[in-house]
Amino acid sequence: MNQPQSYVFDVRLNDFQRFVIDNSFEVPVLVDFWADWCEPCRTLGPMLERLATEYAGAFLLAKINADSEQAIASHFNVRSLPTVMVVRDGQIVDMLAGVQPESEYRKRIDAYRPRAADAILDAAEQLWLSGRQDEALQTLRDGIAQEPAELDLKVALAAKLLETGEMLESGRLLRALPEAIQKTEPVPQLLAHLATLEAAAPKADFSAQEAQLATDPNAHAVRLALASELQEVGEYEAAATHFLELMRRDRSFGDDAGRKGLIALFELLGPEHPLTGTYRRRMASLLY
Repeated sequence: MNQPQSYVFDVRLNDFQRFVIDNSFEVPVLVDFWADWCEPCRTLGPMLERLATEYAGAFLLAKINADSEQAIASHFNVRSLPTVMVVRDGQIVDMLAGVQPESEYRKRIDAYRPRAADAILDAAEQLWLSGRQDEALQTLRDGIAQEPAELDLKVALAAKLLETGEMLESGRLLRALPEAIQKTEPVPQLLAHLATLEAAAPKADFSAQEAQLATDPNAHAVRLALASELQEVGEYEAAATHFLELMRRDRSFGDDAGRKGLIALFELLGPEHPLTGTYRRRMASLLY
C-alpha cells in the first residue's frame, strides 16, 4: 500500500494519484477538504483522525488544504468546506458536505471497507480454479462458520455445490436465505437450476412410512424419522407438518422431539422464511 507510516496524511497534487487513487484499490480513502479559516473543519478533522486510528488501516484519511491545493479542489468541484469525498477503486463513490454525525462517516467507511468475506470468497475461487474443489468448498463452509451473517458466502457455496451436483446441501442453503435475497440475482437463477436438477433426480419414496402412519397415527418414531428425512431432502413444509403433529400428539415422546424438530427447522430456514412465521404461530397455539 502506497502510504506513509500514519493512516492520516496530507496530500498535494503531485502525490494525489499515488496516495489517493492507487490506495483506493485496496481500501476506501476519505479525502477531507479543509482550510485554516474553516471553523467546522476544526471539529471534523479530529473526528476523522480518531476514526482512522480506530479502524487501523481499514480506510485511509487524505487531508487536502483547499486553499493551497486549489487545483484539486476545483477539479472535484468542491464548493463548501469541509467536504469529504469517498474514493474506492479509483472512483468517487460518495461525498459529504459540511459536518455530519459521526455515524454517517462510519456508515460510509463500513460500506466500502474490505470485508473478511471478500478474502474468503477470493481464496475459495482460487482453489476452485486450480482444481482443488474440496478445499474450496471447505473454505466456504469455514467462512460461513466465521461470518454467519455474510449471505454472499452461503450463495457462493450453494453455487459451487450445484456445480458438483450436491443438491441437498445447496438446496438447504438457498431455501434458507431471506425471501428478499431469494429474489436477488444470482439466487433466482440458482434456484431454477436446482429445481431442474431435482426434477430430473429420482424421487425419495416415503410411501411406506406414510402408509404406516395412516394405519397407526401414534407411531411416533416413524413420524419423527419421516419428518427428519423430509427436511433432509428440502420438503420443509411437509417436515414441519409432521413435527407439529408429533408435538400435538405426544409432547413427552423423545423429550418433546416434535417441538425440538420445529425449532431446529426454524433455525435452518431463518426468521424471514414464510414457513418459520406460519409454524411458529401454530406451535405457539399448542403451547399456550
